[in-house]
Amino acid sequence: MQKIIGSILIVAGTTIGAGMLAMPIISASVGFTFMAFILFCIWFAMYYTAILLVDVYKYNPPTDGLNTLTVKYLGNSGAVVTAISMLVLMYALVSAYITGGGEILRTNLENWLDIEISSHISAFLFSAVFGSIIAFGTRVVDFSNKIVFSIKLFFLCIVMALLLPKIEAIHLQHMPSTSIPVLATIPVIFTSFGFYVVIPSLVKYLDGNIKQLKMVFLIGSITPLILYLVWELTFLGNLDSNTFVTILNENSKLDGLVKAVRQVNDSDMIRVSFTLFASAALLTSFWGVAMALKDYIQDLGKNKPLIKNTFSAMLLTFIPPLVFAIFYPDGFVIALGYASVPLVVLALIMPMLMLSKAQKQAGVKQPITQKIAFLFLWALSALIFLLQGLMVAEIIPAY
Repeated sequence: MQKIIGSILIVAGTTIGAGMLAMPIISASVGFTFMAFILFCIWFAMYYTAILLVDVYKYNPPTDGLNTLTVKYLGNSGAVVTAISMLVLMYALVSAYITGGGEILRTNLENWLDIEISSHISAFLFSAVFGSIIAFGTRVVDFSNKIVFSIKLFFLCIVMALLLPKIEAIHLQHMPSTSIPVLATIPVIFTSFGFYVVIPSLVKYLDGNIKQLKMVFLIGSITPLILYLVWELTFLGNLDSNTFVTILNENSKLDGLVKAVRQVNDSDMIRVSFTLFASAALLTSFWGVAMALKDYIQDLGKNKPLIKNTFSAMLLTFIPPLVFAIFYPDGFVIALGYASVPLVVLALIMPMLMLSKAQKQAGVKQPITQKIAFLFLWALSALIFLLQGLMVAEIIPAY
């Protein structure tokens, strides 16, 4: 039972993190109604494809990593595409968490201890201090995650308790004048449900128990959905959209959110609670994705002793995203947005292809409901690819 609870918290903790902090930033001009619809659709897609990948393990041992499965079902070319997508995705996410975590660490040292350090040093300190826990394995990450997740929920409840009573219905009635701001939120929101990367690690951790895994991903993913909806309700219901957008235009980083919170309630309690929540939220996401990245690197290098050992895997896990954080200290939301492209390949397309191939090899007929769901997933995949391409071409705004 402890393993199941820990696994649920790893899924929820990986999800409720930097994406949650980015959400009010990108939704300020969109409004609650559209955001709620987008959140539900993307949650359903991500939960369903997680179950698809779990179903692939019906035909495979739980010790098989993602690279092993893709070689088996999609061949070497599929494995190359998966490897590139997986590495780009997780490096982008870890980069976002290091830039966000480093920024929070730097701000706290300055505000509480009157110590001023550069963003480069804060990013390095964040990686070195909190990243070292990954080297001790899933059990230590599980234990640490339970503690920090509890802290995160405690201070989240305080923030919401102080802000929810101040909600005004008129703020929730805001509607965007065009569809462009709504569409532009989809890539970042999609990345906010990026728990896919921990699936192989948890399959191995729970010894491939399909029933337990399906329960873990249902509870672990629906918990963030509910919290996201309440979180959006809290922020969008407290501030006039124009005021919120003005604050974020002046500072689009996490400091902008802090200023928005202080606009509603400038008490020490809200300021401290929000800061501790933001810190814990980033930390749980950081641990979940970094753990998955290290495991994946070791799976890629399982026949290469130089790569497979823990020290080398740790260096390969943290050095590339740390370099990004040093050169792009403001790249928090940017990294989350670009992570959507490889996540589409990994979380939407690959599970469909692998399960279809596994079912075909096992002589299992594909249900009609699965075929209909696959059409929805292909349409969503095409939409996200299109939106990210339009953002890169600067045809629609990128956050």
